[in-house]
Amino acid sequence: MSSPPPEPCSGFGTPNFPFQANSQGTSGESRMPGYHFFKQATGDFSKKIGKGQFGKVYKAYLPTGEVIAVKLLHQMSKFDDEQFSHHCTQLMSTNHKNLVRLLGYSYGEHEESHLYDGRVIRGVYKRRLIGFEYVPGGSLANFLSEQHLGWSIRFKIIKEICEGLQYLQEAGIVHFNLNPGNILLDNGKIPKITEFGLYEMFKAVNDGATVTRGCTYRLRYMAPEIYCYGKMSERSDIFSLGALIKSIMAGTTDSSIHHMDGPKCVEHVHKSWRKRLQEIRRYRSFEADCQQVRTCIGIAVACMHRDPGERPLMKDIVRKLYEVETREDYLSSRVEQAVHDYEVRRISFQEMEHVTSNFSQKLGHDGLGAVYKGKLEDGEVIAVKRFDERLRKLEEQFERVVNLMKLRHKNIVRLTGYCYEPTKVPVPDDKNPELYIWWDVIENLLCYEFLPNGSLDMILNDKSCELDWQTRHKIIHGICEGLHHLHVECQDAPLVHEGFKPANVLLDNGMVPKLADFCTSMAVTPR
Repeated sequence: MSSPPPEPCSGFGTPNFPFQANSQGTSGESRMPGYHFFKQATGDFSKKIGKGQFGKVYKAYLPTGEVIAVKLLHQMSKFDDEQFSHHCTQLMSTNHKNLVRLLGYSYGEHEESHLYDGRVIRGVYKRRLIGFEYVPGGSLANFLSEQHLGWSIRFKIIKEICEGLQYLQEAGIVHFNLNPGNILLDNGKIPKITEFGLYEMFKAVNDGATVTRGCTYRLRYMAPEIYCYGKMSERSDIFSLGALIKSIMAGTTDSSIHHMDGPKCVEHVHKSWRKRLQEIRRYRSFEADCQQVRTCIGIAVACMHRDPGERPLMKDIVRKLYEVETREDYLSSRVEQAVHDYEVRRISFQEMEHVTSNFSQKLGHDGLGAVYKGKLEDGEVIAVKRFDERLRKLEEQFERVVNLMKLRHKNIVRLTGYCYEPTKVPVPDDKNPELYIWWDVIENLLCYEFLPNGSLDMILNDKSCELDWQTRHKIIHGICEGLHHLHVECQDAPLVHEGFKPANVLLDNGMVPKLADFCTSMAVTPR
């Protein structure tokens, strides 16, 4: 009788995953998931959703109902399991909204018998799996053919791919195979880079020539130093980024730009997009978007320089994209239209502590958090809302709500800044009073203009404050105008206040009412 197969070794965890790993790869109650677990979760590996150089990707349904993507790696007899575990653990530490999260890994052996050359042969299969978050929107390669999607979405995808790549390079991770097939899009068209770090993981069993041959159909995105000399570096990813930007801008209708470089390419793309945007009636950001087009294609051309040393750095690329995203020239002509395009500064938590004197002057509180008075270096007085740390907070969701709240209207409180920052808080250990346990806490804060007359609720409840009819009519009219702007006039209308009451109507020195705290519950609760 043969001995049982060895325990699968794993490091697997998702927000709802029912196993907790330890050094032996098992939990106190149940074996960690291995090949047979995911064979069942993927319907005997029947739900294939993609493939890459190192394996095929399948959709898996966990017992919790959660959906993940599982890559079943090809057989690699020379590959070292310890090395595999080490690299997977490193990649699991990456955390960025524009990267596909690596959730875990599993490796182990199991026996199978097969008929070979007329006789039954018993052999051992070595199975290695990597689990990723499931991204439902498919790959960027599919998106490129959707010509009806406008420039704003394309620019957002370009900028966020650049942000993800900058994060990887700052973490010392080189992708080596950046192309549209390795960019996934979620349902909101947010791009997420996948397959990063895998070549580095498997380079012990692959040489440069093998990688080049395996990617010949993607030569458009491969730096010349790779297929000519087999030399790879983070500058190779910069070249691939340039080719990727060209593809996003051209779609599938203008393949000619892939054979252009220099000023000729910049002018061709700029002219093409300018004509396309002119055909859109009442296009409100024509000049600003044309400038973004010119900047993006200029970046692409610079990235694809044959000399790796002449290609730009990721920090400079991201800085240029942020500069054209602010649209300062465009803003000055549209202030009266109350759009979301004015700058709201991201502020560190340390600065928040400083301007509020360590949150010493409390103005009020509600079910979401407390409000404090603060004073900036230039003397401007602000109100700072600090959300309760127990509420769920997602950076992507929080920043999306910040963008919704950037409204210019005389009857809406102006947002001036925000803070989203992970911090560590010491909590006393119940078992050992002399020790502390560090808890990870996300600080979420919003900064508003300070309105000295306080809330309408305070005024109405103050018997000593008598409002004449003219003032009351002025307040009623202003509240209606502010609410009408949220529901009808603003760029993202309709916006629902979700907390409309006298306490959330503030009054300035002239008793002009301003709506406050609209959409704030969206910043800290899932939608």
